[in-house]
Amino acid sequence: MQLFGSMFPHHSRVDQVIGPQGSGLAGVEASLDVEYLMSMGANISTWVFSNAGRHESQEPFLQWLLLLSNTSGLPWVHTVSYGDDEDSLSQAYMKRVNTEFMKAAARGMSILFASGDSGAGCRAVSGGKHVFRPSFPASKSQNPISGVEM
Repeated sequence: MQLFGSMFPHHSRVDQVIGPQGSGLAGVEASLDVEYLMSMGANISTWVFSNAGRHESQEPFLQWLLLLSNTSGLPWVHTVSYGDDEDSLSQAYMKRVNTEFMKAAARGMSILFASGDSGAGCRAVSGGKHVFRPSFPASKSQNPISGVEM
């Protein structure tokens, strides 16, 4: 990053880290995402949010969103590279998380999610068949408010 940044004015360090970092280092995927983000958005202040723990053995999206809800002076754009298999989470949890997404949007925030490592979400199951297994929150298959299939 330092070599790349030496070619033009460029931030080479994260401006703010919010949340516990465990051993002080983000995971490999998160680190790569931060490097890409800082390379594409040279001279843009970059914050990293870290939420330890899990919800229903999955990513702690609600914990992160509640942190955003209770923090002022946040960046306007957030990007998240993690997601969960939709069918591994409860409908109640997904509805609650989506309510927090709507609150963030009402504050003017944009939240971008990676589409997942499996493209459109096609997964092999026993018998050699493939099924659609959407990723939450990037490609939710049902409208969480009305329950209407998308």
